[in-house]
Amino acid sequence: MLNDVIRALASSDSNADYVRVNLVFTLFCKRKSEDLIEPGIWLLEKWNDYAGKALAWALIGKNASTIAKVNKSTMERLQREIRSTTEIGLTGFRYQGPQPYAPDYRMRWLVNREAVDPANTKTNLVELMAPVPDDAQGWRSMAATFREISERFPYDTGYAAPGLVFGDDAAKVEAGAIIGPLAMRHKGFDVPNNATTSYFVGKRSRGARWLAFLSKENAAEIGLSSATKLPQGATVAPTKNGWMIVASDIPEVGDTNRGVEATNLRWMAKILEPITFFGDRNLKMLLSDRLDFVDRWERRFLDAPAQASSP
Repeated sequence: MLNDVIRALASSDSNADYVRVNLVFTLFCKRKSEDLIEPGIWLLEKWNDYAGKALAWALIGKNASTIAKVNKSTMERLQREIRSTTEIGLTGFRYQGPQPYAPDYRMRWLVNREAVDPANTKTNLVELMAPVPDDAQGWRSMAATFREISERFPYDTGYAAPGLVFGDDAAKVEAGAIIGPLAMRHKGFDVPNNATTSYFVGKRSRGARWLAFLSKENAAEIGLSSATKLPQGATVAPTKNGWMIVASDIPEVGDTNRGVEATNLRWMAKILEPITFFGDRNLKMLLSDRLDFVDRWERRFLDAPAQASSP
């Protein structure tokens, strides 16, 4: 089903201009910005080694508005942006390609010095996007890579999942008209707008996804342990600085029109519910510009399954 959606989007020139399916990996870290510098530099170098030939575009700096072609000074500027978190209130960049918009590969960095304040809901964001793997071995490899990355960062929550990703920021309405019906039909897809979500999510989780990462504190709050009863195909394991939940070897996306449920994600949603962030109104534009879709989508695995029908 995942590949069916990818092929359908790719076969339509108009849809492909606005939406694509990427593998999305996100960590939310409500900690001191200084604590992200060393792992950030490490990840930038790892990302450059992994996707370097495809990384043709960059947008660097909190006030940057125009994406520019990569040149000889780009890597130095990206490293300087990460290190400047000790001096600047908000640092950020996108390092991506080969396309300037809706790229195959993207690293996003958004670090806010105010995030350490427990009185607000802001957090720091580290996010990667890449093409979805072709087979089970590829998914296992990406899960191992994301675990390795997570163990470098002081995260509160994080996740990885195939996502319905919008292209140009200026075309969110057009993208949302495509994403909304797909997200309501195939519930296992992520709908990411995490640069904005990072201002509101705090230490909470975005809910059930293919992979979920929890700090030790969050895991303790929901009673997660190696003794947690699991559905077939799911795993739970401690990591260096938290816990990693794997819903299934290959992500479930489901299909409500065919009566196919993403059953392991329903299980995960239930155990994560006490620490899940609800009311993410910034998703409205990406879900057909409908607030009722936001509420339904956020609780898609928690409320009773609807009868098979078009949204």
